[in-house]
Amino acid sequence: MNEGKIVTEEMPRAADVSALEPNKSRAIVDLIKVLATHPEHADYLRQLVAAETQRDAFDQDYRTAKVFALSGRFDDIKGSTPEQAVATAMAKIRIGREWGMNDSDSIAFIYFVNGRPAVMTEIMATKIQQAGFHWDIEWHTRDELYKGKTLPRCVGCTLWLKQLSRETNRYEPVLDRKGDPVSASFTEMDAEAGKLLDKAVWKAYSQDMYFWRALSRLRKYHLTSVMRGAVQMELAGDDLPAPEIRKQIDSPKPEAVEPPRKPLRERILEHDKEATE
Repeated sequence: MNEGKIVTEEMPRAADVSALEPNKSRAIVDLIKVLATHPEHADYLRQLVAAETQRDAFDQDYRTAKVFALSGRFDDIKGSTPEQAVATAMAKIRIGREWGMNDSDSIAFIYFVNGRPAVMTEIMATKIQQAGFHWDIEWHTRDELYKGKTLPRCVGCTLWLKQLSRETNRYEPVLDRKGDPVSASFTEMDAEAGKLLDKAVWKAYSQDMYFWRALSRLRKYHLTSVMRGAVQMELAGDDLPAPEIRKQIDSPKPEAVEPPRKPLRERILEHDKEATE
């Protein structure tokens, strides 16, 4: 009698679980065949098939993520522990799938910045266009004297939103409730208000930054369903709260001295070997 006592059992090892998988799969297939002959259990059958499909997809994603982690070619995952490397790669794949990206693009173009997934601007622009939208670009310039010549300098960007019309197969302007064209802008006045003009990247690539900011506003205000939750990689640093930006500027991170570590590939293989012993 075990009354009043807690009975514990040893957890099965990874090798034991793997050995049981074929039997489990055959049992599920047999169950599906039986349920298919009983229409009254159609709902349960659909739930069972959906659960098995999700499990198979998870296993496939894990194997794919492991291949990317073992390659050691991606800087944002190769410095992690074996578990973190595979998990990060898998998170990229899963998030990317929700945004309509294939596995390779997810690994190459999704990054985690300040706890949020970020993508390169060209990927964001591509997804907006694939959703049936486009834009006309209006550059705002101001003539300035440069090396004895009067040249235009970019001081802002406005994007005028267009949508593909099924009737005409052409992009037509998107209008608001008043009948005015929909647009989003980012100008020098906005950059000055956000204390962005003194940043090195704004001085070097001001025209690009104005476009990226205008595109960010266009998606935020009018295309929120496109890649929801994503931020543009080029703007991720600028989107930090002001106190955090100040903290990073005033308190640079000290150089950490780490002991020599084995390559990630070796660590993952050792981890798998331990799990099967």
